[in-house]
Amino acid sequence: MAKKVVPMIHVPDVRATVDWYQSIGFSVINTYGNDGDGLSFAILSFGNSEVMFNQGGGQSRRFRREVDLYVYTDNVDEVYQSIKDRVGVVEAPHDTFYGMRELIVRDLNRFWITFGQSSPFEVLMTAVREGDTDQVRVALNSGGLKRETLTAALAVALAHDHKNPEMVETLKQAGAIAPPEIAVETLQSYAGKYKSELGFEINVVYKERKLFAGAGLQEPMSLMAIDEFSFKPIHFDNYGILTFNVEGGKSVSCTLNHGSDQMKLQRVVT
Repeated sequence: MAKKVVPMIHVPDVRATVDWYQSIGFSVINTYGNDGDGLSFAILSFGNSEVMFNQGGGQSRRFRREVDLYVYTDNVDEVYQSIKDRVGVVEAPHDTFYGMRELIVRDLNRFWITFGQSSPFEVLMTAVREGDTDQVRVALNSGGLKRETLTAALAVALAHDHKNPEMVETLKQAGAIAPPEIAVETLQSYAGKYKSELGFEINVVYKERKLFAGAGLQEPMSLMAIDEFSFKPIHFDNYGILTFNVEGGKSVSCTLNHGSDQMKLQRVVT
C-alpha cells in the first residue's frame, strides 16, 4: 500500500456530512454502518486526496479548530458561486500574497475549509520563470492582472540568464514597464539590520546589484524597486512595501507597510 496521510474528522452526523460533501463534489469510497441503516464511518475522496468521517464528534463555536481542510481546485470562483448560499462564508474569493486564490467557508459542522488554486499572479510568474511564452499569453489573456504584477514579471524576464525577447515584448505590449534603475551606491547604502520597538528585525542585504530583505533568520527575499526609496518583494503579490527613510544621505530607518498596517524600524548601528 502506498504511504499517505488521511485526516479523520469526528462529526455528529456522518450521513448528513457525507451528503453535504457529495453536494460540493466529493465522492464516496466506502462507508460503514454499525447499527442497521445507520452510518457511522465514511471515506470520501476529492481528486487524489481522501478524508474520513467518523461518528462521535460535535459542532464547535470556536473561530477555528485544530485541523482545517485545504482543498485544491481548478476554479475557486465557480466553487463559490455553486455553494455560497448554503455555507458559512468566512472569506469570499481573494488573492493571497503567497500566490494562491482562496475561498474560505465552514461546512455543516462548522469545520473551516479553504478552496485554493494558483492566483493569476502565480500563474504568470511561474510561466516567466519557466520561460514559457505561450503560458505567459494564457495568463495575460485571463485578465485581472495589475500593472505592478506585469512590472514584476518583466523584471524577472529581464533578469533571466537567457533573456527571451519574445516574452519581454509580449509583457511590454500588455502594459508592463521596467522598474526604475537605482544606483548601486544607493542600494548598498540601504543594506543593514533594522529593528522595531517590539524587537521585530529585518535584515537587508545587497548582492549582485540587487537588494534582498528577510525577517529575522528567514531567507531574504529579492526586492524590486518602486522608486528610489521604496521596494517590494518581486516574487510575492500584495506582501507589502519597504520604504527607506534617508537623512543626510544615510538610511536611518525603514517603514514596512502591509495592507493597513505600518511598522517603523530603526537601523541598528554596529
